Order: sequence, then C-alpha cells, then structure tokens
Amino acid sequence: MPQVIAARYELVELLGSGGMGAVWRARDRMLDREVAIKEVALPAGLDEEQRGRVHARTFREARSAARLDHPGIVTVHDVVEHEDRPWIVMQLVRAPALDRVISREGALPPARVAAIGADVLDALRAAHAAGVVHRDVKPGNVLLPHHRAVLTDFGIATVAGDETLTQAGAIVGSPAYLAPELARHQRASPASDLWSLGATLYAAVEGRPPYQRQDVWGVMAAVLDDEPDPMRQAGPLRPVLEGLLRKDPEQRIRTEDAIHRLRQIAQGTPQPGSAPPAVGGAPVRDMTMPPAPPPPTVEAPPRRSNAQRWAILIPAGVLAAVLVAAVIVFVVFVNGDDDNAGTGSTPGARSQGPGGSATASRPATGTPPGFESYSGTFAAAVPQGWKQEQAGRDVSFTDPDASATRGIFFQHLADTTGNEAAHLNSAAQKFQNDSSYAAYKQVAWRENIPFQDGKAAEFEFTFTKSGKAGRCRVRVFSYDGALSMAFLVSGRHNWQDSNAKFDTFLSTFRRP
Repeated sequence: MPQVIAARYELVELLGSGGMGAVWRARDRMLDREVAIKEVALPAGLDEEQRGRVHARTFREARSAARLDHPGIVTVHDVVEHEDRPWIVMQLVRAPALDRVISREGALPPARVAAIGADVLDALRAAHAAGVVHRDVKPGNVLLPHHRAVLTDFGIATVAGDETLTQAGAIVGSPAYLAPELARHQRASPASDLWSLGATLYAAVEGRPPYQRQDVWGVMAAVLDDEPDPMRQAGPLRPVLEGLLRKDPEQRIRTEDAIHRLRQIAQGTPQPGSAPPAVGGAPVRDMTMPPAPPPPTVEAPPRRSNAQRWAILIPAGVLAAVLVAAVIVFVVFVNGDDDNAGTGSTPGARSQGPGGSATASRPATGTPPGFESYSGTFAAAVPQGWKQEQAGRDVSFTDPDASATRGIFFQHLADTTGNEAAHLNSAAQKFQNDSSYAAYKQVAWRENIPFQDGKAAEFEFTFTKSGKAGRCRVRVFSYDGALSMAFLVSGRHNWQDSNAKFDTFLSTFRRP
C-alpha cells in the first residue's frame, strides 16, 4: 500500500536521496497531478528546541520560495508536516541535474555552460529582487530540461545549517560550492549565490569543482584562502568565472554584467580580450557605443524650496539628465540638515507636490517584506517608510534616517523613446568631465537590458561629495512613450543593501 503524506500526497517513486533527505515523485490526490515532494531529514543529535527551530525555518523558507514566479525556478506548491518532519511539495521537472550531466559527459562546451549560467542567473535575479537568497546553488540543484536550465531547492537544502555547522565534525551542504563568507558563518546575501554559481559553472566547463583537495577540510581551507585551481577548458568563460569567484563579495561581477556576457558567449559572440568588470575597475562597455544623438528636449527638474542652493552645484551646458542627477546627489549628500532631515518626521510620512497624485500603502500581497506598494506615474515596490516627494511625473523616495544617506528617484526626461545607451553615454561623459565630483570613477556600464518598452542602459560611478563617499547607479529607459531615468544614490558604507533595494524597485516597476 503506497505511503500517503498529509492525507493528500501519494509517494510513487524515489527520485534521489542525500544527507538532507529524499525526493520522491508523488501524486497529488486532490488535484490529480504529479508533483515532487522532498522529505527533509533532520540531522542526528538535535534537541527538541533545535528541531523546533529547524521546522520553523523550513516552513519559512518554503513560504519564501512559494512567492517566486519565474520560468527558471521550480515552483513550491505546499509545505506540510508528517511524522514529525517537514515535507516540501514542488513542481515535478522531468530532467537530469547538472551534476549527473557532468558525470556522464565530462566537461561541457563553454557556449553550453554560458547558456545554463544565463538561465540560472536570470532566476537568481528574480529571487533576489523578491528578497530570497538561495544559499545552496550547486550542480545538483540545476535541472536541465530541453534547451533551458531550472533552479530548485531555494533555501530548503540548508535549513538545518544553523544547527549543525557548529557541531564537531559536521558540515552541511557542498563545501566546494560554499561562498567564502558563508564558510566564515557570515550572513548569506545575493553575492553569496553569485559565488556559488561561479563554482557551479566552473565545474560544468572544467569537469571538476574549482577546488580539488584530499578531504573536506582541505576544500574548506582552500575556499577561504586559495584562488581556484587554474582553468584549462573555460576559454571565453574565464573572465566571467573570475568575476564571480572573487572572495570579497563587494568585488564580484554584477548580475547584469554577468548575464550580458554569458548571453554573448552562448550566442558565440563574446567580446575578445574582455576582463571581468569590478568595483573600482575600469568602465566596462560590452560593445562600441554609437555616436550620441543630439540631446532631446527635456523637462526641467522639479523646483523645490532649496532650488537656489542646488544651482551652485550644476555646471553650465550639462545634459538635462545629468543636471537632474546632479541635483539628486546634492540633495542627498549635501542637504542633510535641510527641511525634514533630522527633524523627527514620522517614517512613512508622504508629501505630494503640485500636479501629481500617488498612493503608498502597507505591504500588499506580492510585495516583498520590508517594502510597500507605490502607485502613481508608475507602480512599484518601494522601501517601507521611505519619504516620498512628487512633482508632476517625477517622484523621489529617500530614507528618513539622515545617517543612511540614500534615495531612489524617477525622472521623466523627454517625450521620445529609444537610443537609451547613446543618451546615457553622453550623460556619463558629462559626469566624468565635471570637476565638482571629487574622486569620480565609473565602475560599471551595462546596455541592452530588457526593460519596459525597449533596451535599457545603465552605469555606476563612485564619488566623494561634502566629505562623504558615495556611489550612484543610473538607468535610462523608454517607458510609456517617453524617455525616463531611475537613479539610486547611496553612501558607500551601505551600498550593498541600497543596491538590493533598487533591484527590487526595478524588478517590480510596471504600469499602474
């Protein structure tokens, strides 16, 4: 007689098992469909309190994974408790995992690995935008149905890690694919997933993990201290893998850069001799920029009470997009004592300028934790409690904590569309030539980013203003028949968190 889980899921066939449990093919009796169900095995030696924490975290991780809706992510349908342990019910994907393909075929061609990497990274980008970190990206969690790659086991395979990593002799997960910061018991972040993806792609193209040592402890030591073993098969993938496998999370290649390069390699058109983009490195351009068209006629930036003070910053003859960005940087980095800053204003308070209407509310269904929904000129998830100001079609969201020094801004630039990269290139040159931005350094350039009504372009730069070290990320794109700009400015001390918030803002940006 078949075993039935939670009076609903009938176990049919064991698909695989490991240290963290077993995966079964099962039939959902209620909906009459096949599913995959994962039996989460709890490690031996846990006391009742630890088991309770593992259970709670399993349910929490499953709920987080269930929020994700992306073709590259295995859908989580349900999580139930049976025989005093959690079971995760997932979409059944009939496809081999990457580790089995590597075992069967050996090292895979760089173009094929690049296509796999682009698919997985696109899935990770969606997850990170929703506030979900995978924490266990490895070949065994990458499934390969026909002509695509799908990522499974979001956060589920490591639910017991907190309880077992500190026990003598116990290591949970796959050390060869564990980011160095996680091996040091630091908090997982999107950058951790990028490192694990780099190790996964390394294994696919080289036929072996990036560290081959005699035992697990040797692997762990190498992950912490050594560079990956020399690559012999990677070819055009080498710069991307080097960018993903940097030990410092802040120095790893950015997601958009990596996706763009991986897609180029998959299509057989990698940029020859390219080096991995890096924070603090030279600006990266993935293709030769066309000559910039004449600047469009652009609306003037919104006037506010401190407009006269802004004017001292803005150099003459600057493209309107640059002028707007300069104003924003000045407001955030110079006007710390201006108007509402430091006056004890209530977090979440909202103000509205003339000509605009908008609403912001508490988190709604589908809004990531820590964010609230905004609807006005556009709709998006914005950081909860950030101060909103609007004038016409332009809107800003700034952290009410004066010490945080960060904000997200949307600007209407012109009643035209297209040529986003060319316009942005002109703006970037103006920034570079503006002596008022001390220690200016462009650190990233991206174009042909699928976004809204065309291909967006964006760049990042670091600078110093009023003695504060800052970083900016500017995206120009076509939206609703017009050229628009989304802009993040942040202190470098909290850049990673600010940039993650901006990613969520962009990924949820849509028409109201």
